[in-house]
Amino acid sequence: MSLYGIDISSWQSNLYLNQIAFDFAIVKATEGIDYINPFFNEHAQQVLNKGKKLGLYHFANNSQNTPEQEAKHFISQCRDYIGKAVLVLDWEEETADIRWALEWLKMVERETGVKPMIYMSESVVNQYDWSPVVANGNGLWVAKYRDYEPDYNYDMTSAGTEPKVNHWSFYAMWQFTSSGRLDGYSGNLDCNIFYGDLAAWDKYAGVTDNVVDQPTAPMPAPTPQPLKHRVGEYVYFGSCYRSSTAKVGWPPNGEALVPDIKEGTITAIYPGTNNPYLINNGMCFVNDGDIQEATSNSDQQYIVKSGDTLWDIAAQLLGDPTRYRDIMLWNGLESDTIYPGQALVIKG
Repeated sequence: MSLYGIDISSWQSNLYLNQIAFDFAIVKATEGIDYINPFFNEHAQQVLNKGKKLGLYHFANNSQNTPEQEAKHFISQCRDYIGKAVLVLDWEEETADIRWALEWLKMVERETGVKPMIYMSESVVNQYDWSPVVANGNGLWVAKYRDYEPDYNYDMTSAGTEPKVNHWSFYAMWQFTSSGRLDGYSGNLDCNIFYGDLAAWDKYAGVTDNVVDQPTAPMPAPTPQPLKHRVGEYVYFGSCYRSSTAKVGWPPNGEALVPDIKEGTITAIYPGTNNPYLINNGMCFVNDGDIQEATSNSDQQYIVKSGDTLWDIAAQLLGDPTRYRDIMLWNGLESDTIYPGQALVIKG
């Protein structure tokens, strides 16, 4: 079972949490030694009043201050929520200073009895030796985005490949987009999946049975949207990717862009993958969000008749028989063999 939620700061000052759906919300509380998010308490109370799970995070300015100074500042603002919220260190500044992070995490645990999580990007996780933090038992919240295209209502169909991290045998949470869109709010939101149920969240938060009321049941997992296109369709797209996902046996090397390809024929579909449409028998993959309206209305479809050849079709429709190779490219053909009844795209 998984939970879905958001993390917010003063950038979302106009967000009223009763208007959107979430299982949990992680609110920025503090930064450095003196910053307090002016909307911190308002948003934290909205989360609890809605009966949802709460998290609080501190953004480290570790190049300027000691871990003790920043831990004391965070704790001083969060005391009313201890035992009600997951506590998090947001690690984005001087990322190599693992000793600083570990000291902050240990001090917060000593003072609150709650073992905090640490948040960082996949690249930061894998760049340094985090084994001391792992040995201390702190959970990982990892960020990795495939792109900055909108993802709606926690639909992870286009989220990209899952993070791969060193040192931790698993991560508790994945921030999969900073361009999330939820019904009831017009702006972008960071959206996350927590790999556990309500009881697992409570363990990270140090919740005891008599501290808070039980929240409402978690939202059902988002239902993937049905695919909009079909095999044989000629499509235009803004982005094309070298791989779909290891689920269908293609190279599990991430979602690398293929910058020079902007159109082609769908020659296979792999439902349930991040980029389900295979273009031109393996040239690249795209998804529904990438596919655009045709840029030209002059394209036409030609149905192959008995006796037709690509050479003849190119001469008839394009005025140049040597352009039969263009027809092959537009239709993802690997040879010039065609069959009666076959539909060919002829571009204008």
